[in-house]
Amino acid sequence: MSTAMARDPAVPVHPLLEEVAAGRRGHEEFRQHLRDTGAPMVERTTAGEVAVTFVDEPGSAAVSRLSVAIGPVVGRNTVDVPFTPVAGTPFRALTLRMRSDLRFSYVFTRSGPDGTDTHVPDPFNPPPPFSDYPEARFSGSSVATLPDAAALPWLAEAETLTAPTVASAVLRSAILGNERRIWVSMPPGGSPEGTPLPFVVQLDGTPDHSAPAVRDALVRAGRIRPCAVVLVDQLGPLRYQELRCDPQFSRMLVEELLPWLRDRHPLSHDPADVALAGESFGGLCAAWTALHHPAAFGNAVLQSPSCAYHPDTVYGTGAGDLLRRNPVPTLIADVLAAAPAPVRIFHDAGELEGSVTHSRWLHQVLTDRGYDTVHREFAGGHDYAWWRGLFADALQWCFPPERP
Repeated sequence: MSTAMARDPAVPVHPLLEEVAAGRRGHEEFRQHLRDTGAPMVERTTAGEVAVTFVDEPGSAAVSRLSVAIGPVVGRNTVDVPFTPVAGTPFRALTLRMRSDLRFSYVFTRSGPDGTDTHVPDPFNPPPPFSDYPEARFSGSSVATLPDAAALPWLAEAETLTAPTVASAVLRSAILGNERRIWVSMPPGGSPEGTPLPFVVQLDGTPDHSAPAVRDALVRAGRIRPCAVVLVDQLGPLRYQELRCDPQFSRMLVEELLPWLRDRHPLSHDPADVALAGESFGGLCAAWTALHHPAAFGNAVLQSPSCAYHPDTVYGTGAGDLLRRNPVPTLIADVLAAAPAPVRIFHDAGELEGSVTHSRWLHQVLTDRGYDTVHREFAGGHDYAWWRGLFADALQWCFPPERP
């Protein structure tokens, strides 16, 4: 478990829980307090740390544990300390000492008497807007924002807006021999004076993705040029083939998707007005595709990219490790091998995710090669809780009111 969430047995029980356990505060009164003030409960302990108390009411479940998007697993990492029953109540609680600047997605993992696990959001902290994803390991999570976490104001603004209109259509690919949904969202007011719009193609797209609403908040505030958002369906498990530096998938984006979009919408042909964006393997694909096709994509948005990827990387066990070789990751090797491409790159990564070392390596290589690039690190893990909000920074980098 990451030192960002080290358990300290000396952390005191939250005073409200002591009152509930002692009968000085009723169960329903405590439930209503959590609903009104929000969960988890946070108390400052030092300048840079807080005590964070999670409360569950699991019913017949035998054990409750906390699972968070910080740790070695991409997705949910389960803290090995179960919640403690609060005497005389249906509640169970867990208090952990944490860095005060964290933001993270989490769920409660409830283990029933039959040994099955159920992942549920915090009953006192419902998932925020834009929290449903095709992959269950990310979808439907609650989000904890601790007191010193960097603000994500444009995401907060986007969450208050009416959901933007998204037009759906099917793209049939001769290159890949398959078809997928494409969703397109135009900016508020459409295309100003009929001029072609800049646009961002977002991989791992869904019709409920946060990108269109974040775009609307920025456009209305005059922080970016009006731009279209294109959301690309990744066809479930096929994403693990398509997004890992697959030349055929990149060809589909360039030779089929872009012409198909421009036939239907007033979109710019200037690569400086086109961005390819993705998270995790989607970020890897965005970078690799833009670097190999700079005449199509002049901008790439990499959110926690899986830039350690190489198809020949294998891991042995025991004696097998004596034969293991670690090649230079594909994306980094390609940057080093080719002349710099005219691509601007926005790149963010979590300080507490396992791939952060490779992200730092990629940023250093891009910088040394002379790319126009920016790299941000956030206090968290491999987590949509950050990606949703930092996408606003990426749009401002790609499409500022005055073109770079």
